[in-house]
Amino acid sequence: MSEKKKAERKKEETMRKQVMSEEKSAVIYLGPAIAGVAVPGTVYRNGVTPQMQKAVGEVPAIGRLLVPVEHTAKMRKELRDSQTAASVCYQKALEYATQKGAEK
Repeated sequence: MSEKKKAERKKEETMRKQVMSEEKSAVIYLGPAIAGVAVPGTVYRNGVTPQMQKAVGEVPAIGRLLVPVEHTAKMRKELRDSQTAASVCYQKALEYATQKGAEK
């Protein structure tokens, strides 16, 4: 793996940990609607809700769809390309949302 990719993955992992922590930075959810958890575009200003924490615990890919507000445009661009990791995470979140909706 190239050094550039390693650095990018490390940066993404650090960002994901920051998003899931109780820090005060605002993050936005850019995934599909999940009943009882979130709707697309939900902004979390003081950490994520317990429901979102549970969803990320069950499907870690959902955490990739929580991004700092300042990275919204970049993530939306990634979501348009079906070959990106973000798109794969979106599909996993969609499967989870469908399953969660069927349970109710």
